[in-house]
Amino acid sequence: MPKTWKNYAASTLSGTLPQFPLQNTFYGLPLLLLPEEVELVIRHGWARIVAKKSTSDLCKNPLFNDLWSKGYYITSGIKFGGNYLLYDKDPMCTHSKFIVELLLPDQTISSADIIRAGRLATNVKKTHVLAGTVDDMMTYYSIEWAGF
Repeated sequence: MPKTWKNYAASTLSGTLPQFPLQNTFYGLPLLLLPEEVELVIRHGWARIVAKKSTSDLCKNPLFNDLWSKGYYITSGIKFGGNYLLYDKDPMCTHSKFIVELLLPDQTISSADIIRAGRLATNVKKTHVLAGTVDDMMTYYSIEWAGF
């Protein structure tokens, strides 16, 4: 089945519904998109920018594109110390399974950082994934804490 934006949208609805303007449980349009999601929908021709400052501000992110091509729903992972949260199914119906952190080619990571990431992810019932590019290919390493 070909991918469509409808099948893989994980963005955040931020507006109130006209029928229930004073509630804070269910949201409607407008929709907040990650810069990577904006680039994705434009690249696939599912949307276009009508009023813009500059299209050079759009993020060309190989990590986001690789994860999306694997069928994951993707949201921001800043709350858990990563770049992205990954979901197998619709984020409105399930919890994320992975916290993904992008490491740059010249970036080093200390053993304390690895322990911090693994313990944090375990405490919130997720797996921390370190991602980076090796020979122009995205490579992933997972961290799970098994100390108890």
